[in-house]
Amino acid sequence: MSNPINNELRNTYFVRKSEQEDWQDVTTLVNGVRVLAITGFFDKGEPVNVYTAQWTDSEVEDVMVTTIDEQTQQPVVIHKNSDISITFIVHQKYANSSAAIDVATQHDAFINYLTSGILWVKSEYANKEVKCACLEKYEPTTIKLHRNPTSNYMLGTIRLHNLQPPN
Repeated sequence: MSNPINNELRNTYFVRKSEQEDWQDVTTLVNGVRVLAITGFFDKGEPVNVYTAQWTDSEVEDVMVTTIDEQTQQPVVIHKNSDISITFIVHQKYANSSAAIDVATQHDAFINYLTSGILWVKSEYANKEVKCACLEKYEPTTIKLHRNPTSNYMLGTIRLHNLQPPN
């Protein structure tokens, strides 16, 4: 049997623009936005300070790790920071009220918030938070506008680069 507390947290995400700000639930940040998934909280980037070479007469590789821990004097592998991907939808059914929303305007407001500087993203389900920034172009995946107001929606996935490992 599943734990109802964990299931409630599964799609609950929080954001803030500085460490001094309070966390804001994404669903209350921009009217009509629903985060479908955030992936990458548990990813580990590729190593940047490990070098290997295999010779033609052996199946054993030579390896060198270039960073040494000052306290233990043991090699330490350093990894590239990974990225997180936020998949979201903007739709009338996720609005905070029954009043019609302009899907394109709300989409743009959400993207502007995510791309206007450093951002912290938190998942209580994953029990992780990341400090990140958008370093790539963003383009919506699906655009359905100028229909019945309840049929308008925009779907997108934005990739944000972690500026430090998730904690």
